[in-house]
Amino acid sequence: MTPKLRPEQSVTAVRGIGTQRAERLAQLDITTVQDLLNHVPVRYKDKREIRTSGEFVEGADTLAQGVLTSLRSRRTGSGRSLIEVRMRDPDGFFYISFFNSPYLERQLVKGAEYTVYGKVQFRNGLRLFTNPEIVPAGGDRDLRRIEPVYRCTAGVTTREFIKWITYALDNTEVTDWLSDTVRRERKLCELGTAYRNIHFPKDRHWYQVARYRMIYDQLLTYQIALRRSRLLRDDASTDASIPDADITPFLRSLPFELTSGQVDAVRDIEADLVSRRPMNRLVQGDVGSGKTVVAEAAIYKTVQAGRQAAFMAPTEILARQHFQKLSADFEPLGIRVALLVSGMRAQERRQILEETANGIIQVLIGTHALLQEDVVFQRLSLVITDEQHRFGVNQRRTLVGKGAANVLVMSATPIPRTLAATVYGDMDFSVIRTMPAGRIPIITRVVPKEARSKAYQAVLHELKQGNQGYVVAPAIEQDDESSLASAEELYQEMKRKFRGFRVEMIHGRLDKAEKESVMAAFARGEIRLLVSTVVIEVGIDVPGATIMVIENAERFGLAQLHQLRGRVGRSDKQSYCYLINHSNQEIAAERMRIMSEYTDGFAISEADYELRGAGDLMGTMQHGFNGSQILNLFKYEDILTLAGEDADRVMADPQLIDAAATDARIRNLGAGDNSDIL
Repeated sequence: MTPKLRPEQSVTAVRGIGTQRAERLAQLDITTVQDLLNHVPVRYKDKREIRTSGEFVEGADTLAQGVLTSLRSRRTGSGRSLIEVRMRDPDGFFYISFFNSPYLERQLVKGAEYTVYGKVQFRNGLRLFTNPEIVPAGGDRDLRRIEPVYRCTAGVTTREFIKWITYALDNTEVTDWLSDTVRRERKLCELGTAYRNIHFPKDRHWYQVARYRMIYDQLLTYQIALRRSRLLRDDASTDASIPDADITPFLRSLPFELTSGQVDAVRDIEADLVSRRPMNRLVQGDVGSGKTVVAEAAIYKTVQAGRQAAFMAPTEILARQHFQKLSADFEPLGIRVALLVSGMRAQERRQILEETANGIIQVLIGTHALLQEDVVFQRLSLVITDEQHRFGVNQRRTLVGKGAANVLVMSATPIPRTLAATVYGDMDFSVIRTMPAGRIPIITRVVPKEARSKAYQAVLHELKQGNQGYVVAPAIEQDDESSLASAEELYQEMKRKFRGFRVEMIHGRLDKAEKESVMAAFARGEIRLLVSTVVIEVGIDVPGATIMVIENAERFGLAQLHQLRGRVGRSDKQSYCYLINHSNQEIAAERMRIMSEYTDGFAISEADYELRGAGDLMGTMQHGFNGSQILNLFKYEDILTLAGEDADRVMADPQLIDAAATDARIRNLGAGDNSDIL
């Protein structure tokens, strides 16, 4: 008998995954069997209902069945092989074109019945499939099922994920972290059942059962983490205070006056820093509201008190960006700022570590690598980070161990008032609602896909004016699974459209050096148009960029669209954002209307919350379930309430959960991202 896999084992324990595949999966943060099980589908193909040709809907993924009545093959003008097939069903005829599949001429048999799945297009009165799946009707490979679609990476396909996850589900001992008591009271299915039906649902009912369990698990984990964090923070033995210091010299050095919102946030932080109780404060402000200068005020006060500060950014690009700004602002004031990133020369890194340890470096900027054991501070009292680095209990202990009891989190993600206290329940928060003087609101225009050329005419106008622009795609590359615009396709299209301008592409699969190089060239103005995925969503600051086009805008969440839009409008020039809507659904039109009418992120979050409703659990299976982005789950307020109650019970009676499994879940909170739907 084959021994059962353990969730913590390397993913190479799964049959079919060798060293090379494991390296590719690591790009998706999949390194263990548990990670593989947690890699839930981004959407599903519902292949259960056969439609006759008279029921076809243009542009829809469709399962059809018919008898092959004719087949001919030829070469196209470009030299590609083309097989043209005519099929008959009870309502008439439909047609199939197969490009670059000459082997099908030998496999397809005239007079035989086949099942077909793909997207239908209506052309010259004909109903046409292009390169669909096709199998003999009623055979072993029958297409009729609910089929998952996974987020992939280069060299890894959805078909392989299906094979690997099926093996993992069949051969892994899944131990439930919840007690029978909790599962019974909350009417939850077992964890193994949830995994199987989130990947391969029997039907919509079982998908909903599994989805409910996984949402509940994520929210309960989060609520337990919040309660543990509060206990750590309220430990009376910790004195986090620093000596009081005057920040007036810093404020006088600024070329502008702080807004009222910034003044209030700075006042809150000053009070926190001189208090015994460790600061754990969120500064929440819209894109462009001036959160960085508030962080600088906190750093200045800390340094003037004889202490050190660390500033942690989510990416190396942003760390370098922060280093440039803080260096320019602080060096005239005699404050030593340094940058610590991967890829530095050993001697340079060694010198920075030495000067940090002896207190010469007063402000150290980097990614979460600042938490590594060899990074030692002389008197670290403040760590500033952003919402992508909200620390769990173990990471907070690491910070306290380095001396930094005071934590300041900067967030540009507005959250509805009804949920803010729950999402940031272990934090105090300051909200900056005022915008700096001189900021011109971004003009947002919604364009149907049929009129997308208008958006690119606007791009050409901006480029001719000497400005820069972004084109954002929801996917990196085109595949047979999706009709989404891809960065690869758009990059080729933009190079043809804008031949006189330098066009480049950036996405998450580029290695770190390539991304750094492209972003540096864009920041210098050498690249005029940047085709990108959501990798540019957070914090990229290029004042020369005045226009953005977002393809398939209906596939992004409103908060994400607002974050993306915030990459333009970062100067005193008028900026524009064009949202290309490829959907005919009313809900998509309403979401686009919200984006075009509101520029205030807080107003957008409230409208989004009302639009979706707090308990929209059942949803559609088309977009799947994102099991990792915790903020996406807070729309399920009814489940959140239950999870909060159960978290209180768990803190009083730890026997209700498996302790080791809970610790592992808390460590993994927020890891990965399986969905572009917020």
